[in-house]
Amino acid sequence: MRNLNPFTDRQIRLLEAVREKIRAINDPNSDIITNESYEFSIKHTKQFGKIPKIGFKPRSGQIKAELAHNSDILDKSRDEEIARLRRQYGVTEARNREARLFESEWNNIMLKAKKATFTLALINQLFTTNSQSIADPVEILQQIVMDEYAQVKVKREPIIEGEAADAAEKTENGKIKSYAQELAELE
Repeated sequence: MRNLNPFTDRQIRLLEAVREKIRAINDPNSDIITNESYEFSIKHTKQFGKIPKIGFKPRSGQIKAELAHNSDILDKSRDEEIARLRRQYGVTEARNREARLFESEWNNIMLKAKKATFTLALINQLFTTNSQSIADPVEILQQIVMDEYAQVKVKREPIIEGEAADAAEKTENGKIKSYAQELAELE
């Protein structure tokens, strides 16, 4: 069977590491209470235009570097070669190299998602009739993807646990408040 996943192994490892970090931040029963939080936003990049970005607080660069390291997206042989060349030519090492690698991989993932969404929107726009909101080809694609996804679907814990998600406080725009936001309000 062909690979149904559009992402590389590196990208999957990074997405799973980000997901686990979000779960840890949202966990109300964590052994260690931290002031870490995250937020999704829209950012404009020169290369990709507007894409979704994730930001962490209070140490965004460190958290992103930790995620890059934990997801094993660093190429050790390439890093050793770069370190040798830096020593040879007296160039100092970038301090936020791992965080920039995280940003690069995140941008590539979001660009793939943006292109796929744009493609679906265009197909939907071109083939809808006056009485339809979703075109027949898009409905068929949905069915195909759901059938194929069912074959590779892996049981994953939700980012916010069931009762916690229901009981979680909402912000004014309807989003669920992060655990850190709730703690900040209590202080």
